[in-house]
Amino acid sequence: MRKKTKKRKTPAEIKVGDLLLKNRKLFLYDEVEPENIEKLVKGLFALDLLNHKPIYLYINSPGGEVADGFSLINTIKLIKSPVYTIITGEACSMAGLISIVGKRRYMIENTFWMAHDLSGGIHGDYSGKVEYRAKYLGKLWKVIENHLTMHTKLSIKEIELARNGELWLNSQECLSKGVVDKII
Repeated sequence: MRKKTKKRKTPAEIKVGDLLLKNRKLFLYDEVEPENIEKLVKGLFALDLLNHKPIYLYINSPGGEVADGFSLINTIKLIKSPVYTIITGEACSMAGLISIVGKRRYMIENTFWMAHDLSGGIHGDYSGKVEYRAKYLGKLWKVIENHLTMHTKLSIKEIELARNGELWLNSQECLSKGVVDKII
């Protein structure tokens, strides 16, 4: 009796997402918000359970929610697998903060990175609580400032520019300021 061999799937039979996940590639190609970050966090934990080989996180995002972004950053720091970040379009705002936490940080030549101040997030019947929200935002900015200082070579002047306006850096500037390790 002849032994059955496992039939290889044709390219049409392979799902793109499965193929990318099998090769440990995840993507942040939307806003940093709960639904998107939950999928990435679950993907990171799942891949980390399989083995501790590098995970590649490709980024092209305008940014988004700070709490969700730090949830992803904290997960990257928590798992044993090294996470390599690759900016393929833009990494703005919270996505920029996520990009700098990679064990290895890459950027495509014609891409941009941006940092700026926090949004106040005050909605509805909140006028009496503005003072408390302002104190919270001050504390949160200190966390962001420490994160930028720890993971980049940005000067205090550049960090202040980010807080009071927008700090836009191209790939060469990112390389020289320690935002990325290599341009690819």
